[in-house]
Amino acid sequence: MSWLSLLAFFLEEALVNLRRHKLVTIATVTTIAVTIGVWVLFYLEARAWEKLLIWEGQKLERLCVFLKPKADEKTASNLAEQVQKLPQVVQVRFVHKNEGLKKLQEIFGNSVPLEDLVGHNPLPHALEVTCRSPQEAAECATKIKQMPMVDEVTFPAVAVQKYIQMVRSIRWRNHMLSILLAIIAFILIFNALRVSVYGRRNEIRIMQLVGATVWTVRGPLLMEGLLYGVLGALGTLALTKLLLLLNSAFPQEPRYWTGLVNSWVEWRMLLSDVQIDGFFASQVLLLSMGLSFLSAFIAAVRLVRAV
Repeated sequence: MSWLSLLAFFLEEALVNLRRHKLVTIATVTTIAVTIGVWVLFYLEARAWEKLLIWEGQKLERLCVFLKPKADEKTASNLAEQVQKLPQVVQVRFVHKNEGLKKLQEIFGNSVPLEDLVGHNPLPHALEVTCRSPQEAAECATKIKQMPMVDEVTFPAVAVQKYIQMVRSIRWRNHMLSILLAIIAFILIFNALRVSVYGRRNEIRIMQLVGATVWTVRGPLLMEGLLYGVLGALGTLALTKLLLLLNSAFPQEPRYWTGLVNSWVEWRMLLSDVQIDGFFASQVLLLSMGLSFLSAFIAAVRLVRAV
């Protein structure tokens, strides 16, 4: 028997099993579609938070390093070189005290001429330090404080801690829910294949008696698992297309991020990044077929051995 005819036999048997147990097939395909859809939703949510942190993180990643009053420009330049060598630092910018005074006067306006109050510029030189991520800002600030001629290091510590906690909670929630859904999908696929094995137990026994290899018996089960994955992927794409149609049919005014307020992202904002193209469809198909094939492989090895 050639490989082509063997694959045709696997496909024919798998289709028969799908038609024979319609309710089990519908429940399994629906679970796979929901599981992959939720995974896609979690991915879109992560991308939405990345967009938020593109501008929110610009504030959280930035440190303001105030030098001691006696530090001159040469000292500030040497300190900037030391700070730039830190692995957490992306960029260091020297802020002359005259520039700092100008910014301060812009905030208070000309009604408060700060320079005239004491007859000279009372501000020290400063450094604006941009870190690689908000998580590394606190560690970087601790190291810079220990350097000589550094008077004070300021950064939004409370916002950084809130951001770190929020990212951890979102990742933990997404991972736990993803694992839970994968387990549910695996159980349903396993039970669906168990029903198929039970319905074909006489055929399987005859195939084994006439000398069929164990993988010839398991082949239809693996093919059935792949079909579950394909149908589940089609269900996910159909559900995504339906949500896109609903989103376009009932438009709303655009909303803008106002800060780290909520750990949940509205589904309409997530759909703004969705485009059902070849890449999106292929990713959904690979995820769905990978989950279903792995579940079918484990089920086939365990169930056929027990027959």
